[in-house]
Amino acid sequence: MTGIHPMVEAFLEDLARAGRSPRTIEGYRKDLIDFIAWIEGRYGEAFDPKAVLPEDLRDYRQHLLAVRRAAPSTVNRRLAAIRSFFAFLAARGEISSNPAARIPDVRAGRAAPKALSEAELRRLLREARRSFNPLHRAVIFLLAHTGLRASELCALRLADLVLSERKGKLTVRGKGEKIREIPLNAEVREALRGWLSARPAVPDDHLFIGRRGPLTPSGVWRIVAEYARKAGLEDVHPHVLRHTFATRLLREAGADLVTVAELLGHESLNTTARYTRPSEKDLRAVVERLG
Repeated sequence: MTGIHPMVEAFLEDLARAGRSPRTIEGYRKDLIDFIAWIEGRYGEAFDPKAVLPEDLRDYRQHLLAVRRAAPSTVNRRLAAIRSFFAFLAARGEISSNPAARIPDVRAGRAAPKALSEAELRRLLREARRSFNPLHRAVIFLLAHTGLRASELCALRLADLVLSERKGKLTVRGKGEKIREIPLNAEVREALRGWLSARPAVPDDHLFIGRRGPLTPSGVWRIVAEYARKAGLEDVHPHVLRHTFATRLLREAGADLVTVAELLGHESLNTTARYTRPSEKDLRAVVERLG
């Protein structure tokens, strides 16, 4: 046990006295050494258990998932070792509380969110292009090419949209009043210009106005469902288009998790990392290629 932190050494000795197996003790040792090395690399100073905050544990958990792409079981095992170590220190009075006590485990086996295939998205957008309703066309294209939540789309104001001949962007206010800017591609810009030319001249400054006032999230859901039915698709709603946008960014555009998280307004890369998981269809296709 030479070369490791003295408190880790004391913890491992305590495990041995409690009758834990050598294999278990070695696993704890490796997990704690990895965590301590990460902390020291992050702050550039020697490890001090008293200085570790819950935020550090959350960041380490996120690092394991999003950067190292560790399996949920691996992440949970390391969190268990860290919790036990800090519980040991708290029981000895070395620290006032366990910073890892409320850090949740990773839920294993969570499927990737549903996303439309390239062919399905093409069918949906074709129906939107055929529409004579500029509001509906703008809503479908905006959701498909920006990944906005329905509530975010409905909250947009005229001042949030900037359009020019060659570029455009939206200022979006997401969860927790977090503000982000989203660039608009040519198809979305064209659809929005069509809507702006048809938008009723009313004092309300909401970007999207329906017959009864500002568009509502339920109204957005109805629009998406209508065009999905026309395209022969089932169980398609605004969040499916959000998932589709994220999946296309990662798989087709080659975007990294940080970029996708910024565009979607995710607080945590753990949420964004869900889109990297293969779907059941992906798994079937891989196995079929072996035949």
